[in-house]
Amino acid sequence: MLRVGGYVEAGAVRNADEWFRLMVETGLAPGLRALGLAGTGRTFKVVRDAHVGQVSILQSTRSSAYSTRFTLSLSVTPTDEWASQLRIRPYALAAGHRGYGWQERIGNLMLVGGGVPIGDLWWKIEAGKPFASLSDEVLTAVREFGIPAIEHQISARVH
Repeated sequence: MLRVGGYVEAGAVRNADEWFRLMVETGLAPGLRALGLAGTGRTFKVVRDAHVGQVSILQSTRSSAYSTRFTLSLSVTPTDEWASQLRIRPYALAAGHRGYGWQERIGNLMLVGGGVPIGDLWWKIEAGKPFASLSDEVLTAVREFGIPAIEHQISARVH
């Protein structure tokens, strides 16, 4: 048996995409919900002060059977714009269009050293390797940098 995150897989063989999905379902999704975001799949949001703050998990299109990479995109959109975009173009959300508002990748929010952003940050998951610490690292980035940035963007638009 293989212990994964907090779960045990009995002889399961999974490719990187399946392993990534398992990490999202058992590690990231529950963790994002615990941080106050609602959602399923790879999109989680909070609605506050007539704005939607969203965290989207983006998987690289360049995956192999053995590994895949992913990053996070954060956005804040006024709820009236959000509703109108979904009504006019329901496909827009799936295509990654966030309408008017603010959007940023997590690495550009994570400051190191003298306040310099990390930049284009991608995490890598390898099929069959434990991912609990990777999930914890991603959730820490959301808690320490993502949620405060979303809250700041909402507050800046309200006041």
